[in-house]
Amino acid sequence: MPQDPETGIQYFVGHRLTPENIDDLREVIADVLGSLGYEPFYADKALEGQSLLSKICQRIFLTNFSVFDLSSANPNVYLEMGIALGLNRPIIAIARDGTSLPPVLQGHNVVMYADYSDLEDKLLRLCTEGFPPTKRTLPDHCHFCDRVCDSMATMPDENSYLVLDNYKLLWRDLMRLIGPHLSQRQLHPVYLTEQSFGPLLCDMRRKVLSSQFAICHLGKANESSFLALGMAIGGEVPWLLLSKKHEDPVPSNLQGFDRIEYASLADFEEQLTDPMNGFLEMVMPTPGRGDGATAPIQSRPFWTQFRDWLDSIPHASQPPQATRGRIRLIRYDGQRCSSKYIIPPEGLLFGRSSECDVVLQEQYVSLRHFRVLRTRSRKYFIEDLGSRNGTLLNGTRLSAGVRAMLSFGNRIKLPGTRTWFAVWDDRPLPEAAGSQAHFSTGVLPPVVTIEIPDIPPPAHLRNLDLSLILTALNPSDFQRITFEVQAYYPMGRILSALVDSIGLPPKKYRFKVADRLIDDDETPLSLELKEGDSVIIASEETPPPDSP
Repeated sequence: MPQDPETGIQYFVGHRLTPENIDDLREVIADVLGSLGYEPFYADKALEGQSLLSKICQRIFLTNFSVFDLSSANPNVYLEMGIALGLNRPIIAIARDGTSLPPVLQGHNVVMYADYSDLEDKLLRLCTEGFPPTKRTLPDHCHFCDRVCDSMATMPDENSYLVLDNYKLLWRDLMRLIGPHLSQRQLHPVYLTEQSFGPLLCDMRRKVLSSQFAICHLGKANESSFLALGMAIGGEVPWLLLSKKHEDPVPSNLQGFDRIEYASLADFEEQLTDPMNGFLEMVMPTPGRGDGATAPIQSRPFWTQFRDWLDSIPHASQPPQATRGRIRLIRYDGQRCSSKYIIPPEGLLFGRSSECDVVLQEQYVSLRHFRVLRTRSRKYFIEDLGSRNGTLLNGTRLSAGVRAMLSFGNRIKLPGTRTWFAVWDDRPLPEAAGSQAHFSTGVLPPVVTIEIPDIPPPAHLRNLDLSLILTALNPSDFQRITFEVQAYYPMGRILSALVDSIGLPPKKYRFKVADRLIDDDETPLSLELKEGDSVIIASEETPPPDSP
């Protein structure tokens, strides 16, 4: 995490803004954490205006950790804590003894205190036990739960949205009116109060991150609702607010944002169509429709701008293999770099169909071949969509419908084509090593890739990984050349392509393996060659060299 010059080594403080004992609480927290060199940041003293929520999100992200006092059921505090959870920032949660915490937080590391002297002792003990964390953790490590949590990598569900309130009678009436708009897009509701699987907080995160968007009715929202809404805001999940005119208070952090406001159900039905359709069009654009949605919701620019802001933050120095910045796919046609693709939040679809995000006009590419998905925690996955010839990730054939995580330096290949993709990040692309037929990244070995598109895999071998890396010995200077082929290619075609790619003089050549000259119609498969085996390029005009 970069050190922001404006924040220094600071922590964010969230608590109810009432005069009662506010200075005493702040003094205790400041005395303990100040002894470690940290300075407090109070949103009420430094932030104001319509961009309050945006500034709060940025400060929570940039400060080293946050402290939230949950002693009162204050919606702003729970919203801010949810934002910190959505951003996966370190948290200290405190509350007075006797505070009724929502079930989702019960059993978690909330510091309960009897008085300010007790709070001081417990904060000192927490700091001696290693808070705040100083070591870089795994991306799946939840700072609040202090463990690796698989909910951090939840993929968005294309057909679900999340209802954040538990007032069933209200939602029964509202959903009767909202439902038709959502069913047209094959969307179904998931309720925050539905049966949970595993720890409640992890289940809440899973529901939030898997949803296309969240709906919150401000009049019926409780602490869990605002915690989940904050988690959606921090997790870059779109959100829509509803409220009843002159009845539902709006938390100060959410003031200035448009919402669907109504006086009665009849009024709600009359006002619903344009705002709801406009919101849905921004969240899930209709293909080919463009930007013609009506009645835009102002919260859309917020979450878009916040996502862009997060992408713009420079990343701290990381180990060579760690991802730096945003993942992108670098497309190669043979050995020529032809395109670069940044993965948007909705992912990318690859295939031969004109409806795909990336159209690949190759004979052995399926209409919908594979897709790359991006989670809201910025993890990336690849999924083969049941393609006829398959998708190879680092030489391993992917099972259809099973998602595999992508990492910097991975290679994606489509059998029977010259197209492949390098998984890259913000680092400069490597220079080609010598000939353009070589690709050297420092992560991937320099290889000559032999592609013979007019030779598809035999039908009985289509479900097998048939890529093979071999080493050839050049007869002129005994230089070793690593090349990758499909094991069903004829050796004569492999040799011809290899001779052309490395620029050997025009002569008649043959492959030699274990002192035997190889016929052109034999294959690596029939010769039982294995990964890393060596072959010799022998000229028929000169005695072939001995095998190494």
